[in-house]
Amino acid sequence: MKIHNVKRDWSRPFWVKFKKHYCPVCKNFLTPIKSSKIVNSKSEEAKNYDFSSGDTYLTGDVEFIQTEFLCTACGKTYSLQEISENEKKVK
Repeated sequence: MKIHNVKRDWSRPFWVKFKKHYCPVCKNFLTPIKSSKIVNSKSEEAKNYDFSSGDTYLTGDVEFIQTEFLCTACGKTYSLQEISENEKKVK
């Protein structure tokens, strides 16, 4: 499978890097990791991804890279949105 484009999601970099985040299940420290997924722009799955890139539209096989959180104790991974919602709920 040939990758035609790569799109990196850089949402909330300072919140990810400079704030401590804890696992909602076991309360251990979460580690930020990069995860990637290759999605074809014509597939059924493409409706869940943003293929826009400035003034252009990405086509073909696009690798989407985003940051997630990994709990090394229980092995679960969480999206930025899941941790953000959990932290707001805890406040």
